[in-house]
Amino acid sequence: MSISSETSPLPDIRSDWGWLRWCVMPGALIATLYGWAELVSTFISPGSIGLNHIAPGTDWMVFYGAVRSALSGHLALVMNGDDFTAYLNRDFAGWLSVPLQFRPWFYPPSFLVLLLPFAPLGLIGSYVAFQLATGGLLAAALNKDGADAAASRYLIAAVLISPAASNNMLDGQCAFLVAGLMVAGVRLIAARPILAGAVLGLLSFKPQFFLLVPFALIALDQWRSLIAAAVSAIALALVSALIFGLDIWIWWVPQAIANLTSPDPKWVEYGRIWGHSVWACAVLLGLPPSLASLLQLAALVGSATATFVAFRSALPTDKKLAVLLAGAVLAAPHSGPYDAVLLVTAAGLLLAGEAGAPNRLHWLLGFGIWLVPLISPPAYVVTGRFAPLLTVALIGVLLSDLRAARRLQPLAAA
Repeated sequence: MSISSETSPLPDIRSDWGWLRWCVMPGALIATLYGWAELVSTFISPGSIGLNHIAPGTDWMVFYGAVRSALSGHLALVMNGDDFTAYLNRDFAGWLSVPLQFRPWFYPPSFLVLLLPFAPLGLIGSYVAFQLATGGLLAAALNKDGADAAASRYLIAAVLISPAASNNMLDGQCAFLVAGLMVAGVRLIAARPILAGAVLGLLSFKPQFFLLVPFALIALDQWRSLIAAAVSAIALALVSALIFGLDIWIWWVPQAIANLTSPDPKWVEYGRIWGHSVWACAVLLGLPPSLASLLQLAALVGSATATFVAFRSALPTDKKLAVLLAGAVLAAPHSGPYDAVLLVTAAGLLLAGEAGAPNRLHWLLGFGIWLVPLISPPAYVVTGRFAPLLTVALIGVLLSDLRAARRLQPLAAA
């Protein structure tokens, strides 16, 4: 029996793609070109396009300076923010257009272990090598076990040319590494759970993005993965203690606690308030810091709940992964525009699954996330203070499939 088009109308996919091609794609292209122009111009004339970043790779300068200082036995320098900033300004004066104001080292000592292979390459060589290596890791992770090979290639290209990617390279940050470990770890869980846990445990080098991993693994009843993640994180910490000594850990643990309870005013002024966290955006919108902290806690609890629900459900693996990526950014007490690499990856995983039937609202949401690094920093750009709402909307869209599935269950039973 044939079904007439009147009783079962088919969506006009061509018109949807035409609308996207003429309305969304040009804006995304302009944003992309601007992001890359800002990166290139910072090598030539910092501040001539966009925000004055002083020099390319100023965050990498912190990473490189810390591992070189630790290897040369100057751990006390790394542990003092003012002295460390003075050291960076002195040793890299030729690379900086103006002196840095305050660039302390706040990462766990375990990160130093991951930086060791790059230490012998010099500032510029290590900066380029780290971006290539971590970008390659992210591309390889996205290429492995994707639902569709062609869609995976488009997703890789989109993530690596996005304004978030150019911003990550501009600052010399590690968002490629964070996203690559998350993608690889989640996609390995079904086939190799112990290896997956070990990969996810490496995220402990940046603890704010490791927060949701246990919720995902517990939801899946992947206890072997959870134990492997804990062992991996502990092993990385032990290796750092063996190489660099315990003193830096004895300093770092209370420092990390202090940064959450009563952070250094200089760190708030020159670091945390320049980020995209819920706390930073709330404070910039005029809320008291105490209320902003409550909102940040709510973001953490909400993200953890969404992650647990998603990984407990029958959602496809890539949608679970997208919830984890987006939730990690929302829950983090500090994040930067470069961390939008995680959001772009999450949005890309959503849209790649809808290639056959594009949803205009979803593509508009993806376009908004694409623009996040360009409405940064929220300290300067008022629009950027609402960026966390895009992340909330993305998580809501990803979880909407669960609501649809529940509505269909009674029909299936009938």
